[in-house]
Amino acid sequence: MKVLLSAFECNPLLGSDPYVGWSWVSNMAKINQVYVLLRIDHKAYIDKYFLENTIDGYNNIHFIYIQSSQFFGKIVYRFNRQLAVVGQYFIWQRAAYKKAKKLHKLVKFDVVHVVSIADFRFPGYLWKLKLPFFFGPVGGAQETPKCLLNYIKGHEKNEKLRSIMNQCLILLPSYKKALAHADLIYCSNIETENVIKRHINKKEFYKIHKLTELGINDSYLNERKTLSHGNSKVVHVLISGRLIYRKGVELLIDSVSQLNTESPYIIDIYGDGEQRHMLEKKVKTYQLENRIVFHGNISFTEMQKQYEKADIYCLPSLRETTGTAVFEAMANKLPIIALKQNGVKDIVKNDCGILVDIKSKDQVVYDFSIALKMLIENESMRLDMGEKAFDKIRNSYTWSKRVSDMNEIYQELVIKYAKKI
Repeated sequence: MKVLLSAFECNPLLGSDPYVGWSWVSNMAKINQVYVLLRIDHKAYIDKYFLENTIDGYNNIHFIYIQSSQFFGKIVYRFNRQLAVVGQYFIWQRAAYKKAKKLHKLVKFDVVHVVSIADFRFPGYLWKLKLPFFFGPVGGAQETPKCLLNYIKGHEKNEKLRSIMNQCLILLPSYKKALAHADLIYCSNIETENVIKRHINKKEFYKIHKLTELGINDSYLNERKTLSHGNSKVVHVLISGRLIYRKGVELLIDSVSQLNTESPYIIDIYGDGEQRHMLEKKVKTYQLENRIVFHGNISFTEMQKQYEKADIYCLPSLRETTGTAVFEAMANKLPIIALKQNGVKDIVKNDCGILVDIKSKDQVVYDFSIALKMLIENESMRLDMGEKAFDKIRNSYTWSKRVSDMNEIYQELVIKYAKKI
């Protein structure tokens, strides 16, 4: 089949949304001709990657680079990242549709699928091609729990702007038209599913399905079959990501300040961002410099090595669609500690991690510290949860399974559409 993928973010050398986009492209190309709409900013990275690597299906990938708005991408970005992304993506989507419309006359695509950005607010305009149209998996409707709003102090305007944009964007006639024309809509979490259901006819609820935006390559899992984390003299707790308020690192530090254990441990924080100075200052205030270490940014490749060295992975995010790092950590046999919300609560169960209930700020901070204590002091529990985390990813969340299942659905809809003609 000839599959047109919209992957605004698509990059094999970056994490998060760009890597999600790349995973769809590289895996779908193993069994289909894939035409990829992506922003031109990723071209240099992709060219560099293919100078050093080869992948199955390389000849099946056709990159269609679309220029993104420099005004929003560079100028507006300095003042407000959220507004910049929205403006940049909207303009790009219009340009992508115009390009796709011309290409369709020559190529004759069979299926259209919007895979990145994985955000429910941006279905775009490719549904106008009148082909089987897939949207998602998408998230983005999750909100910071009210009892944890203290951790977003100083950023209330950003959260308010996000909320306003969410409400306004989904009221646009083009948004509702896109949902109406979508054959299938995949949601990464229940919060997003509930929002989308409010904007489509009840008779169309059948086309909404739960599906995480993430997966792991079989080759990645095969390399880690024999990975072992036992016999750690010092337990290493890993956190990764941008040091911004919604990632909840401040909450984690508050929890570590209440952690009472004789077992040696280190909290390794990888990433950088606007909160780093404040967070480092808080660590000093608590006199935790010998317990919490800030390592700054490292490459995607280097990050993979840190998973292998760690013993526990923490995701203290105040809101998160699911979290790419959670999947990578589980694939590296690490037990997970996270808040019981959003996409992660559908992935991490009691057998492979600890999810902290959300009732009050003090309760969350205390229970997070108890979860840390349990896993730091109990090696057998860590190892057992880690193995079960690995098994869960291997059995249910590989890209090979994801693409195979999706391809069957593609084929069914292509046949269905052909009968209509």
